[in-house]
Amino acid sequence: MSEDQRNTEMPRNNRTWLCTVLFMDIVGYSTHSVDHQMMVKQSFSTLVSDALRSLPADDCIKLDTGDGLAICYLGAPEDVLYVAVGLRDAFVDVKEICGNCYSVRMGINLGPVKILEDINGQRNTIGDGINAAQRIMSFAQPNQLLVSRAYYDVISCLSEENPKMFSYIGVHNDKHVRQYDVYEVLAHQDREHDGLIVSTEESDEAMPQHSSDLDERIVKIVQEQLALIIGPMARVVVKRAMRKSVSLDQLYQLLAEEIPTPQERQRFLSGKDRLH
Repeated sequence: MSEDQRNTEMPRNNRTWLCTVLFMDIVGYSTHSVDHQMMVKQSFSTLVSDALRSLPADDCIKLDTGDGLAICYLGAPEDVLYVAVGLRDAFVDVKEICGNCYSVRMGINLGPVKILEDINGQRNTIGDGINAAQRIMSFAQPNQLLVSRAYYDVISCLSEENPKMFSYIGVHNDKHVRQYDVYEVLAHQDREHDGLIVSTEESDEAMPQHSSDLDERIVKIVQEQLALIIGPMARVVVKRAMRKSVSLDQLYQLLAEEIPTPQERQRFLSGKDRLH
């Protein structure tokens, strides 16, 4: 980096930013043995690391809370939503595989966060944006994803489809009697049940007519290929791309746009040849 670039680059440390904060807490973590905690934390960390690969590292500050994780993201707020939905679905899958396995509460907020440098020279954060995200998370049930009113107001303006992903669940008070308007991010089947996603008959004109090379088996293979690169959020990304795709080629191209590095993008695209 040239000296001119260093002089013109806006420093991120010791500044207050409007951040998207995802706060996660492993339910009942402290009640288990140390061996069990280690197993749970390793699984949790692997899923989170895979999901965060799609976010630019410079825009993502991770804070280990012991029994969970807080993620402060400086990029586009909707990026965190897709990561969080993918993680929520992954945690649900973990619980279905093993009834005694862990669950995670999740909360998202948009608010002010100050970036500091800690004693080890690492980025750290403080501020109401994090505190509010923790409060929102505390209202969640196991494997439930909640968001604040501040975050909902921003996300709902970005797309006509986005408001359909949420359900308002009311006002909650924390221990300081501070009030929060809280929204739940619905699972796909819940949106169908509530009539928030149109039926197949109603959507024939709005949805693309898929060609025969996009049958359920092929789409599952494509999702598995993508999951090897971007992690559990592949399920959400594939569902979104399917709404715009009429062929396998188009599906691959849309999904490739979600992969951050050229090498991994090419690796994913090469998987199409193995389907023929």
